[in-house]
Amino acid sequence: MVTPALFAKYPDAPALAAAKTPDLEKMILSTGFFRQKSKSLIGMANMLVDEHGGQVPAAMEALTKLPGVGRKTANVVLGHALGVPGLPVDRHVLRVANRIGLVKNDDPVKVEAQLCEMLPPERWTRASDALILHGRRICKPKPLCPRCNVRPDCDFYRLGFTTKPVGRASVAKAAKKAVKKVVKKVARKVAKK
Repeated sequence: MVTPALFAKYPDAPALAAAKTPDLEKMILSTGFFRQKSKSLIGMANMLVDEHGGQVPAAMEALTKLPGVGRKTANVVLGHALGVPGLPVDRHVLRVANRIGLVKNDDPVKVEAQLCEMLPPERWTRASDALILHGRRICKPKPLCPRCNVRPDCDFYRLGFTTKPVGRASVAKAAKKAVKKVVKKVARKVAKK
């Protein structure tokens, strides 16, 4: 695990801002994209020091202005580190919320807004955590529907899907592809005769 050693060496924003890129890259190498992440981490730490007195801001707009911080990360920081309601939407939340039928959208920002409208703010972080864990353990890309307690309320299960439901544009694209495949197959058969 990277974070215990990272936070031991760089316990606050000023320490991380003073980090040497090669030293930081070695520490986070195993996380992937370590070069870009090291630049973002040092840039983020410098911005925290310069613009926020070394403190992590408790507002979405301020967090997303930090290098390497998008809405998902900002929501995680808000909800888990700062106790401010936040609803992180990752691939698991997208998949599970769509399959169950809570939302019908693949845009994380729109899904976040739709889920936030359904729940009181104090439940946002825990709801996201529950959807993420359900997506990791049960409602995987190849779902374990027989083991799922949400089955009675799940559109995906109730409608008999065997793969992720797709939007109309995706269905049309898949249909065109299937038609082209059949036409080619028929053409080959005709050419053989």
